[in-house]
Amino acid sequence: MLSSQLIMEQIRDHPIVATISIAVGAVLASEVMWKAVLYFRDKREKARRVHEVVCFNELGEICAAQHLRNCSPGSPEPVVFRCHNKHCTLRNVGKIVEQIDRAEHSIDLAIYTFTSLTLAEAFKRALQRGVNIRIISDGEMVYSFGSQITTLARFGVPVRVPITTYMMHNKYCIIDGVERVKEIRMLKKRKWMRPCYSIAIIGSVNWTRQGFGGNWEACVITHDEKVTLMLQAEFNRMWKAFEKDENKIIQKE
Repeated sequence: MLSSQLIMEQIRDHPIVATISIAVGAVLASEVMWKAVLYFRDKREKARRVHEVVCFNELGEICAAQHLRNCSPGSPEPVVFRCHNKHCTLRNVGKIVEQIDRAEHSIDLAIYTFTSLTLAEAFKRALQRGVNIRIISDGEMVYSFGSQITTLARFGVPVRVPITTYMMHNKYCIIDGVERVKEIRMLKKRKWMRPCYSIAIIGSVNWTRQGFGGNWEACVITHDEKVTLMLQAEFNRMWKAFEKDENKIIQKE
């Protein structure tokens, strides 16, 4: 109470000094608040950063029986539960699922073969969140047994394939690519969209049971800006090149 009275007296007796003091205090307070915002933003950004190599090999399935025993009743998929297998296929696929579940605006997938139910479910969750998904695949393998590409097409995902005897053999995915997010913002006529972090997933592995649980494969998951920009540019180029072939095959299924 006494300090408040002294402050009021100082304001009355020295208005200029008081004004300067208040201004300095406001600046200091705003600086503290801004540093707090930067701290939490940087903390969130670091949590999103990823740069790792995921390897699939002959040791990935040695823990499969354990996961089946620990499967929750009614659950379509087993879960990783105290798994000590560092090569665990389930855990490694989960790393890809984690990135798909973080997608905020877009997912662009160029994949030769896609039959994984686990990843297809992650794509469906992304669709429910309003994420824009596009898929480029091979003209023949898009109809491989168990293909989830045709299933996703029925959910409204646009799919394009090249009509050629050559294979569309890519296996990569760009999540929230910078150029794609800008394009979506312009199409939706929005002045601003929530900031996001671009992720690229690329490697030799097809998104299939055999690819994840039988072959020797490698997959890189990275936030590297140069990698994500280059892959997004190539996807955009292919998307335009295959434009005339869209919907000729997929939507008639």
